[in-house]
Amino acid sequence: MHELAICRSLVDAMLEEFRRLEPTAKRITRVRVVAGRLHQLVPDFLRSAYEVFTQDTPAEGSELELEIVPLEGRCRACGWKGEIEPPVFQCARCDACAIELDGGKELVLDRMEIEER
Repeated sequence: MHELAICRSLVDAMLEEFRRLEPTAKRITRVRVVAGRLHQLVPDFLRSAYEVFTQDTPAEGSELELEIVPLEGRCRACGWKGEIEPPVFQCARCDACAIELDGGKELVLDRMEIEER
């Protein structure tokens, strides 16, 4: 369950940013995370970990919004571009295995909404 490690890092980053804003910030109300499909996150596991790691913090009770970005690539053999279905990284046009990933690797704390004092 790598969701635990990812969530711990996410909450640490959120709280670090919150501390920077603390003179005017009361609590974190919503967080938006963008995660590429390559990370193979299980949303329910991530949400459960989020609830645990945010207990007794300014983010307790906040909403976690998760956007999963598809895995996209480009074939170096024929130039095809499109969505890739893991675990096979193969061109949908020419069946070559010369795929270069263009998207789906990201893991970003995209937005954090704060309630002000």
